[in-house]
Amino acid sequence: MRIELPSKLHASSSHSLRPGESQGVAASNPHFLHAGQVFVSAKAESVVLILGSCVAVCIWDPFNAVGGATHYLLPTWDGRGAASPRYGNVAISALLQRLVEQGADRTQLRAKIFGGGCLFDSMRAPAANKDHLGSRNVDVAVEILAKERIPIETTNVGAHAGLRIVFQTGTGAATVNSL
Repeated sequence: MRIELPSKLHASSSHSLRPGESQGVAASNPHFLHAGQVFVSAKAESVVLILGSCVAVCIWDPFNAVGGATHYLLPTWDGRGAASPRYGNVAISALLQRLVEQGADRTQLRAKIFGGGCLFDSMRAPAANKDHLGSRNVDVAVEILAKERIPIETTNVGAHAGLRIVFQTGTGAATVNSL
């Protein structure tokens, strides 16, 4: 069963995938995840995400083959208006809830973080680079995953170009390509 919504954890050792590096073969007929969405599946599915300063957090339970992803635009919801998975703190919370609802064991969860790029030359200046939107989006993911004690197995963040990610919900495998 799939659950889709329109659009805080423990980092262990992590390494980065280089553009074009693959951790598995993409399944046919993938699900495209737009910004502000959460997708979870208890069956093997491919999820495709296109990222710039947005961040994708992909989480899966390798023992129960349940996985999912979220694609968010902004780091944190300020409490005004409706909570939305356009915000990292809301999106990751929703992703974790849906994973458990679909049969994932919270103690077995693993994560990957992608995106958080700085695509504009003017934002790459040394003083501005630390606090650009993409960087803040990544920081929220790392903080939430550390708080929830979910190890981060892979990161590919802070690129100067967009990324195309294909994530496999059943295995956690991911393919990363620069755009």
